Amino acid sequence: MNETMKGYINGKIYTVDKDFRQAEAFLLKGDRFLLVGANEEILSQCGAGVEVIDLQGKTVLPGLIDSHLHVVNSGIMKLELNVRNKSREEIKAAVAEAAGKTEKGRWIIGRGWNNDEWEDRSYPTKEELDVVAPEHPVYLKRACGHASWGNSEAFRKAGITENTPDPAGGEILRNPEGKISGMVTDQAQEFFNKAIPPYDAEQHARIVKLAEEEFLANGLTTIHDAGTAQEIVDVWDRLYAEGQLKVRIYVMLRVPGRPTTQELLEVSERYFQQGIRIGAHENRLTARCFKLSNDGSLGARSAWMLEDYSDRPGHRGNGKLTDDELYRIVKNARKAGFQVAIHAIGDAANRQSLNIYERVFHEIPGRDHRYRIEHAQIVSKEDIPRFAKLGVIPTFQSIFVATDKANADDRLGPERIKGAYAWRTFRKSGCILPNGTDSPVELMNPFINMYVGITRKDLHGNPAGGWYPEESLTRQEAVQSYTTWSAYAGFEEHLKGSIERGKLADFVILDTDIMTCAEDVIKDIRVLETIIGGETVFKRP
Repeated sequence: MNETMKGYINGKIYTVDKDFRQAEAFLLKGDRFLLVGANEEILSQCGAGVEVIDLQGKTVLPGLIDSHLHVVNSGIMKLELNVRNKSREEIKAAVAEAAGKTEKGRWIIGRGWNNDEWEDRSYPTKEELDVVAPEHPVYLKRACGHASWGNSEAFRKAGITENTPDPAGGEILRNPEGKISGMVTDQAQEFFNKAIPPYDAEQHARIVKLAEEEFLANGLTTIHDAGTAQEIVDVWDRLYAEGQLKVRIYVMLRVPGRPTTQELLEVSERYFQQGIRIGAHENRLTARCFKLSNDGSLGARSAWMLEDYSDRPGHRGNGKLTDDELYRIVKNARKAGFQVAIHAIGDAANRQSLNIYERVFHEIPGRDHRYRIEHAQIVSKEDIPRFAKLGVIPTFQSIFVATDKANADDRLGPERIKGAYAWRTFRKSGCILPNGTDSPVELMNPFINMYVGITRKDLHGNPAGGWYPEESLTRQEAVQSYTTWSAYAGFEEHLKGSIERGKLADFVILDTDIMTCAEDVIKDIRVLETIIGGETVFKRP
């Protein structure tokens, strides 16, 4: 390893140590922080041959850690049709354009639409896509990833007919006449997953490198990848060995696609037998977590609720696993030494996850588990204290407030909303809150994410006083949510998350001081440089 020494001076450095201490300078040796302190202290250690870099008063934070992001899908957004932030008509125009450039019969795949942003918020229909692309199968995932929109040709290729029953944990939406509407949710997406040709290993190599470019430009030095198959992780492993990847990835292994319960049991057992992997390629790649999905999303009305949706009587969303099925997998993971992360958005999914965790911890006590619930978005108020009591980490995505506020009140009603996006309530109960963006569900920009967490506003500054502002984060908490708290959620607080002697020299240089700038400026902060292990891996032109 390169043991070159390098000094950085004249900075406004937020170390994010336990005292949230500020410093002026630090000294690197190889890929670690050697000394952190005042300018004079660092300069006294910079002898001949030590490069000294003048930060000129710029702000420095530890390397940012997104605790929940999808590496593959973030990269795929650069290859497939990106329909984020587009209106209904703009999406149809984009599909028509793609159809004109694509061989007849070949799939047109895309992602990013959000009907809650449209003037007409109703779900789209297959007929709308049939008009613009009658000779291509078209399949467009909703931004949340838990619902998809297809045309008639896509449904034909997927083998879905009017008589196809809803699979467990998913729904084929139908119009009032009982005909297929053009929408599917959650497990019903698996029909399409099996029909669409998969990417091969070389394509996956390109995908992760495309994603990495964006990670580094956004100051993300570590990614907690929220669910990837072992076969794709093997591609990343090869790229690291060849020196082609720089970003650090903490992997949550997940059975690919929308597996049946039997497939989930069989493949997860194979993963457990292979065991965990920690700190490969100079602390670039770790795979010690197993990811499960327990329900869908609020936007798709597939989040699993204890009571009916307020805007759809008789419907409570989609739970995906029985108590016995979830218990068996979580217990097997525990015995194999894996951390477990369960996607749970609805209050029923969160309660079931907590109940199963509690049962397994009672049967197999000891060992620092740091089990996680990903999103913990809508939680019964009586269940919130159980997280800290059980040592379960609620990871969250503050950016969701910017978009979900459009439908959350209608979906949940005035009482249930009090346990939704309840970050301050979680903090008061004793929880840390690792933050993420769920990219490509939302933009991976950490400063937009932190801005929403602090203000409870969207990017247009609405609502003026913030949406349920009593649940907002402080600026310090927002920074901790991307540094020390996310490091802890990955068992890596001894390696990263703060600028301290002995830790990995991962840090970012910013154009604005996040702790003192005007509140509405936070979302506009830009990363000037990203440094991983002492190496500058991104520098803004």
